[in-house]
Amino acid sequence: MAKLTTVGTTLVGLAGGTACLVVYRSWTRKARCPHAEISDDPVKQGFSMKKIPPNLDVIVIGSGIGGLTTAAILAKEGKRVLVLEQHDIAGGNMHTFTEKGYEFDTGLHYVGSKIGQNGSPSRKLLNYITDGEVEWEKMDDAYDVAISGNDVHRFCSSWTKLKQELKSTFPEEAMAIDNYFDIVHHTTEHLFPIFVALKLLPESLYKFTMWLFSRQMGIFQKTTKQVLESITNNSTLRGVLSYHYGDYGEAPERGAFVINALITSHYRFGAYYPIGGPLHMSKSIVQLIEKWGGKVLVRGKVDTILVDEKNCACGVVVKGKQILAKTIVSSVGAPATMTKLIPGSHRRLVSTHIEVLKDANVASNVSLMSMFVGINDTEGSLKLPKSNYWIHTSWDHDKNMAEYKEDRLKVPAFFISFSSAKDPTYATRYPGKHAALVIAPCCYNDVEQFKDDRVKHRSKEYISMKDMWKDTLMKALLDQFPVLSNKIDFVDFGTAVTNDFYLGTHRGAVYGLAHTPERFRQHLLRPKTPITNLFLTGQDVCCCGIMGALVGGYMCAYAISTRSLFRTLPLWV
Repeated sequence: MAKLTTVGTTLVGLAGGTACLVVYRSWTRKARCPHAEISDDPVKQGFSMKKIPPNLDVIVIGSGIGGLTTAAILAKEGKRVLVLEQHDIAGGNMHTFTEKGYEFDTGLHYVGSKIGQNGSPSRKLLNYITDGEVEWEKMDDAYDVAISGNDVHRFCSSWTKLKQELKSTFPEEAMAIDNYFDIVHHTTEHLFPIFVALKLLPESLYKFTMWLFSRQMGIFQKTTKQVLESITNNSTLRGVLSYHYGDYGEAPERGAFVINALITSHYRFGAYYPIGGPLHMSKSIVQLIEKWGGKVLVRGKVDTILVDEKNCACGVVVKGKQILAKTIVSSVGAPATMTKLIPGSHRRLVSTHIEVLKDANVASNVSLMSMFVGINDTEGSLKLPKSNYWIHTSWDHDKNMAEYKEDRLKVPAFFISFSSAKDPTYATRYPGKHAALVIAPCCYNDVEQFKDDRVKHRSKEYISMKDMWKDTLMKALLDQFPVLSNKIDFVDFGTAVTNDFYLGTHRGAVYGLAHTPERFRQHLLRPKTPITNLFLTGQDVCCCGIMGALVGGYMCAYAISTRSLFRTLPLWV
């Protein structure tokens, strides 16, 4: 009898294991790709009711990297997906534009996280939604050059080398420098992945878990200034270690340390730029969506989300036409979704969210202005860097920002980049030409009064204001690169209201919500919303940047389809 019991237990175990294996394989088995016809210019397919696939499963509002990522993952799950973009080209911050024979990037300036190395998790995550069609060019070893006056610091592609150079400059701060990088490593490699994973839990369990581990996750509630002051009394070193605050738009006194750490860690192994430009990246994702039977349509601004009597999202309205789907995903940010797209009759369901988004410590308080410069180099004499330049008024970023808010001519920081130098195909596609980009902070309140003016026909007051800033940014460019002074052929300029028009941002907030400790404290910033079948994707779900929005796109897809989680788990390691 004992032998029979043992045999029976073994058989039951084998049967159970086999059943689990069958279920797992069925869940991870790839859906069959229909190989639908791909459009000639997929990122510029204008909206038309005739182009909408029948029997839609998912509608995604906005075609930034977050929205396209979610759309691509769900399309590969066999779902019929429609992406609607208000601009005349898909891609959000990945889109480029051409003027006077020059191509300019708008939001993707460099990516780290070993994206250029085949087999790295970030590369596998991107390859999954692009069919591996995007290759990457390594930037200069010193991918960022941080400058204040005559003080220059080159941030290189090796932490070992970077720490040695910092210790050479600040020999008395060797222990503080090691301590900083240790904290960055622990925060990004151990704590942040847990923080992201917890966002997929049910809300009550998420809140309980965060409370349970509040001591371990305490770093999320500290500002960059607080952490750096606990490490060193050297104000110059603190300024150097926070030189890249412009990558997320929050000076040290207000910005969360976790985002400082994420940016530092992101470029630990250097920086890369997409070969063929950022538009090639968005094209590759859109082509995959189309191949799997979906569609991405531009000039299709969503006026409102449809919510039925059971408080379930069930469609959208575009140009007076109702388009129905089982699931609605918003990639346009939490503020625009909650306060503009959800109909007033159902806004009470997200009243708590709306109140949180009004908090000055959650809402973004700064935007960006951008100057696009076309450079004539027909003789091919220019040797421009494949590095980004950060020019600071001083190393006291909080003081610089405070002075700027009192006097708009005291611009606290400038970012200078040459996409033509970073993309090896640019010279072939645009021979004899170079493109420069100069970015600086911009306060939305300064230009809000012009938001309803017609684009390219705004008032003389607005043009005068732009010219003032244009002169300031041009001086920063020519001070750093005087060789360009007689080669400038074209200049265009955009402010916070430009961002709203072309990128669909809310009050010019290109980084989404503020990256403050209060933002990371909010349990509401998750893919699921209180309205059934309505989900958020992109930067506000995770954090800013191309990779932050991409991870937000994966998180949203997982919240909608558990199968996609199991299917893509191997990509993360």
